Formats: sequence, C-alpha cells, structure tokens
Amino acid sequence: MSTLSLLVEASSCSWGKLACQHGDRTIGIILRAIVSFCNAHLGQSASNQLLVFAFGRNVEKKLIYSSARSEDRNVSSVVVDHLRDLLQSDSGNSDATMGAPIGPALAHAFCHMKKDSQLATADICDDSLGPAASNTDKSDSSTEKVSTRAVVISMTPIIGSEHGSLMNLFFSAAKQSICVDVVSMSDDLTGGILQQAADITGGSFVHAEKPQALLKILMTNMLTDASYRKTFSKLSHCSVDYRASCACHHTLVSSGWVCSICLSVLCQYTPICKVCKAAFTITNLPKKPSRKRTLRS
Repeated sequence: MSTLSLLVEASSCSWGKLACQHGDRTIGIILRAIVSFCNAHLGQSASNQLLVFAFGRNVEKKLIYSSARSEDRNVSSVVVDHLRDLLQSDSGNSDATMGAPIGPALAHAFCHMKKDSQLATADICDDSLGPAASNTDKSDSSTEKVSTRAVVISMTPIIGSEHGSLMNLFFSAAKQSICVDVVSMSDDLTGGILQQAADITGGSFVHAEKPQALLKILMTNMLTDASYRKTFSKLSHCSVDYRASCACHHTLVSSGWVCSICLSVLCQYTPICKVCKAAFTITNLPKKPSRKRTLRS
C-alpha cells in the first residue's frame, strides 16, 4: 500500500509566467501531466491512496482531492476543476507577488499521511475465499509497512521567511520515513530549500526545463516508491547547497543573524525582525577601555 500526497503550486502569477515563456498551451500541458500521474498512481494498486493539495497565498482549502472519499471517484475532473477555479480566483487579486507559502500545505499533507498510515496498519483484511487466517498471520498483516511519500511541483523559489518552519517539517518527515520528491519548474536550477528537502528525506530533485518534460519526469522518477529505487540508476545530483536563505533579501548566506522568536535568518543586524516584528536590544556591547591620566612630577 502506498499513500501519495501531490502538492501543486496554485499561484496565477507563476502559471502566467510559464505561459508567457513557453506558449499558451503550457497550462493545458501541465494539467494533463498532473492528471496522468495521479491516475497512474491509483492504477498501480487498488489499495493505493492519493491526496492532492494546492498551496498559494489565497488558497484557503488546501486539500482539493482525496481518494478515500466516496464522492471523489473521478480524479481527472475534480483536480482540473479545482485548479482552474483556484487560478481564476487568484488572478482577480491585485497582489502580483511571485511565490507561494508551502509550509501549511506540507504540514497538512504530513498529518494526513500519518493518520492514514496508522489506520491502514490497524486494519486487518482477511481473504474470504481462502482459508481462515491464524493469529500469527493477522499480526503480520497488521504490521505491514505502508509507504508514504510526497511530490511537490514548484514553479517559483521558496522565500526565506519559511526557512525555519520548513526545516522542522523536513526533519520530521525524515523521522517518520516520509519521502519528499521535488519537481522544480522555476528559473533557479538549484531549487533552494526544496533541494535540501529531497536530500534530507531521501527523495529525488529534478529541474524541468520545459513544461513538456513534466510528465516524463513524473512517470520516470516519481512514480515508484523510494524502497524500489535502489534497483534503478540514481540521478546525478550536484552538491546540495545547505546555506540558509535570508528573510530580508531572499539570498543565500553562509553566516547571519537568527531571530530568537521565529528563527528567521537575516543577513544583517536589524533592531526589528522582518518577519515577526520582534524588537531586539544588544546589552553586552564591548566597552571602550578607560585611559588613566598619569601626572608628571
């Protein structure tokens, strides 16, 4: 059994930028790739579960599809309709800021996968046509391992204000054996902090240069579970950049100031935090040595 959470960025500015760069058919190509990947995951096994989340600045309901619900049987129409509605509603806003916060949607996905894995391991399914299962067989089936992983489709780099919360989520996912795969469609080849997420959780990070390559990447690198990827050739990754992104200028820094309240990284000292607006004071400033005057006789 495998539980997959697919997180798609639902920012109209990001989708519009890709459409301007690669043509008017870009939106349709991306939607068809997402739907084909979802149907392929559900078609692998009848016990597989699928969760689709949308993250953005104006997205209130982040879970747009769940295969566990009886009314959501047609994944193609449900996912396409919800994404189109979110993009149309977001395009009417006056805010043209690039990027979308992914932290709340990622935490929501991890909670759902943890809950579904606990319910699946507690449920014992007996074969009604075969012989009755013994107590030892039931105990073995109840402890069957459930594969949980998340696939993130990002179109803009993640801003530095989420660095602290995202790192906590990534280490929590690694502890719970949740694999995070990332497909980056932005201009940044490194992917920023999302590349760190794939490296920490044992997932794969792939940069899609064109929207036409999205379906190939999803089917080739993201469809199988992490336990089966040992038999395939590994992707050639460059060195992962673990530098933090500052919240003030959104640039990677090797050393800086860390807010004690929200753990945001700042490239230079400021008396007020850019993220949580906390005020800081430095009390232990070095004092200048006092010079004593000497009297000449």
